Order: sequence, then structure tokens, then C-alpha cells
Amino acid sequence: MPKDVVIVGAGVGGLAAAARLAKSKHRVRVFEKLGRCGGRNHIVEDKGFKFDTGPSFVLMPDFFKEVFDYCGRDINDYLDLKCLDINYKIYYPDRDCLTVHKDSGRTKLELERIEKGASEGFDKFIKETAGIYRLVKPLLYKCFTARDMLNPSYWPLLGGIKPFDSYWQLAKRFFKSEKLCYAFTFEAMFMGVSPFAAPAFYSIITYADHVQKIFHPMGGMYQIPMALERMAKEFGAEFHYNSEVGRISKNGKFKLSLPDKEVEADNVVVNADYAYAKESLLGRKLPDYKYSCSVYLIYLGLKVKVEGLAHHNLFFSGDLVKNLNQIFTDGKSPDDPSFYVHVPTVTDPSLAPAGKDIFYILVPVPNSKISMRAMEADELRIKNIVYGKVNKLLGINLEELIEVEHRFYPRDFSGRYNIKYDATFGLAHNLTQSAFFRPANIDSKMDGLYFAGASTQPGGGLPVVIASSRIVADLINSKE
Repeated sequence: MPKDVVIVGAGVGGLAAAARLAKSKHRVRVFEKLGRCGGRNHIVEDKGFKFDTGPSFVLMPDFFKEVFDYCGRDINDYLDLKCLDINYKIYYPDRDCLTVHKDSGRTKLELERIEKGASEGFDKFIKETAGIYRLVKPLLYKCFTARDMLNPSYWPLLGGIKPFDSYWQLAKRFFKSEKLCYAFTFEAMFMGVSPFAAPAFYSIITYADHVQKIFHPMGGMYQIPMALERMAKEFGAEFHYNSEVGRISKNGKFKLSLPDKEVEADNVVVNADYAYAKESLLGRKLPDYKYSCSVYLIYLGLKVKVEGLAHHNLFFSGDLVKNLNQIFTDGKSPDDPSFYVHVPTVTDPSLAPAGKDIFYILVPVPNSKISMRAMEADELRIKNIVYGKVNKLLGINLEELIEVEHRFYPRDFSGRYNIKYDATFGLAHNLTQSAFFRPANIDSKMDGLYFAGASTQPGGGLPVVIASSRIVADLINSKE
């Protein structure tokens, strides 16, 4: 039976849910605070430069294909996903560089250069993580509660997915060198958590890096939300931008307050930040959640093209343990930050004027729950360190090459996207906030209220956020 569904937020999870539900003949209305779709997967355009401001790569392309298959569409009619020949480069403080290739044979030669026997360790690591991936993938389309842990059918999974080992401990089983252990666990930081705290089953991200490879949507990452919005509109979904929902209540039907009116619905899908939604939209007290780190972002449009970097580049701190402790435990801006440089124009020149480059620089920093110090107080010091390392590596003066510059601070995540405590990646992915223990996609107090997004099940990152939309759509479609 068709239902009247309101979706709060036009992030990727909300857009994918809108497409699925509209395809299933429900009336779907999406209300979004900002003036266009995407949520954190947004875009800034300036003088011909197109800066993707959120996610910067596509992993697990089968999850992207699934949402189009679900809607009876061919993903190739909406997105042009290009597989990268070089996945990324890792720059170590001793000036060593590890290049991870699409061709795993070439990658293994790189590993052997750093640690003799590491190619065998790589094969064993991939075999181990492939097994974890096979066990975990079906679970990514299911909604669980803590009570499901009592179901004996799930108990055999515990041995296979290694929930009580950390991401780091898993890597240490296969590599002796700390260089390589960090190279096979740094993905934890893209979930906003330390590899020492993330459970080992998140190693499926590293597995995807090396086996399923890394892709770039030609035209930029913003093509993803635009494709989902387009598909949802084709099935009749309505989008209302500059329309921030202020409160959600229920008396028979759901009532959602907007600045100029109130709307009603049979079902509500919340794609806003989960912690923000519980506290500000539903008026509930928050548990003592653990939150991901925040990030400081710099978007640079350069006057010229700069040789030497890959599409994706990681620069590791000279003391990664200290770096991680300062971010996740001490609440201090790092003395010697690790950082990421995204140069999408290596693959996609359309994102900048001819003969020019884009540098997207991301520096992990503490969230505002554990740090009372504003990022701006440390900005100049951090910029000098980051620019200094890039300049030394490439033999350039980065500041002299800048034509366009935009910056995004931790406080902007709460101000622009309503992210609690500026925690860029939402709730932390530690053991007690993963799998069965992560907030469920269905509300336990209001029948007909659902959640999709990074802080709900199955977790953060574009592929699994898209999976959360499948969970929600299936729950609504199965309801009488």
C-alpha cells in the first residue's frame, strides 16, 4: 500500500532512500536545509574550479550499482566511474614513499622493498579480509538491535569477523614493519577513528582498496548525489530546498515543523545527523556516545599544474602514535599532523580550468566534545607544516601558486550540516558503536520513524550509507 513518506535531509542516504521509495510508488517529499542536494557530499564552484567538499573516492562500487539495480536503472546511464591506475601514494616522514597500484603485482614489489616477505603477508592479509568481507557484506543490508546478539544463528560470526581484535592487531599478524601496518590500517582515519580502536572487521575497507580497487566519478564526486536526485525525481519524488525541519512529533500522523508551515506524513526517514536529530528534532536525551574526529579542510585552485602527486596522497606524521593520541584522546590539535592531499585533476581535468590543478587538503583534528580550543587558533601553524612538507617534496612554493582558496573548519560541520560536536564522520566506529550496537535504522519509540546515514547502521562511508537506504526502504515496503 503506497504511503506518504517525508525524508529529512538530502544527503546521499536520503537521496538513495527517496529513489528507492519513489520507485516503490510511495509519495516521497524531501526537505533539506541547504539550497541543493548532497549533504556532506557537496561542491564549491569558483572561477572554473569545482571543489568536491566531502567524500573524495568511490570504494565498493557494487554498493553503488545496487541502488540503481534496485530502481531498475543502469548505473552507466548516470555515472561514469573510472578505475584509478594508482590507488594512492603514502609519504613517510623519512621521505620514503609507498605507491599502491591497481595492479597488485606492482604493489607487492613495493611492499617487498620495505619489508622482505611482505608480498606473502599481503596475500595472507587479503585472504583473511576476503573471508571477513564475505561474512560482513550480507549483514550490511540488515537492521539489528542488541537483542539480536542473543540469536544463536549469529554466534558463529564472532570467530570469523574478529570483533575483539583491533584493525591494528589484525595488520600486525601479517606485517612486521610499522610502515606497512599503518599503510594497511590508515583507512580507519577515514571513518574518524584510530586504527588502535577500530574493530578488525573494518579491514574490509582495506580489502576493497586492494581487490575491488578505487574509482573516481568523472565530473567529480558531486555527480553521485546529482545522479541519485535525478533518479528519484524520475520516479516522482519532490524536493524542497532551503527548508529546514525544526521539530518532529507524532499524534496519529507525523508532524514536521518548517519555518513557514507544518507538514504531515505516514512515515519519516531522518537523514540528518543522528545525534543532532535525536536531541534537536525529537527532544530526547543523548546517551554518552563516542564521536569521530573532526577535520580541517583547505581547497586550493592552483594557477598551474603541479607534477609529482597521485590522485590520492597521504602524508604520515613523524610520530603517528602521538598524532592519533592527540586527536582522539588528548583533544589537541596535532603537533605534527598527518594529512591527505586529493588532486582530482590528475584523473579529471574537467574540474579545473585548462592547465590548472586542484589541491584538496584534509587534516584530522579533534572534535569539539574533547577539545575546547578553536581550530583557528592553530590554523597558521598547521598550514605552515602542511605546506612545508608539500613544498619540500615537490620543490615548489605552494602559496605562490594559489589562485582560489576556500577553508572549512570543524565548527562549519555543526553550523552548515548540523553535525553534533563537529564530528565529521558522525558517531565513532568503535566496538560498542558498531554492528548490533550501532543505532538502529528503525526507531523504538515512534512507529514509522526511520534513520539513514553515517551514524546509524551499518555505518559511515558512501557505500554503507547507501546500504542504510536499502534497509529503510525494505522496512517501509514490508510494513502493512
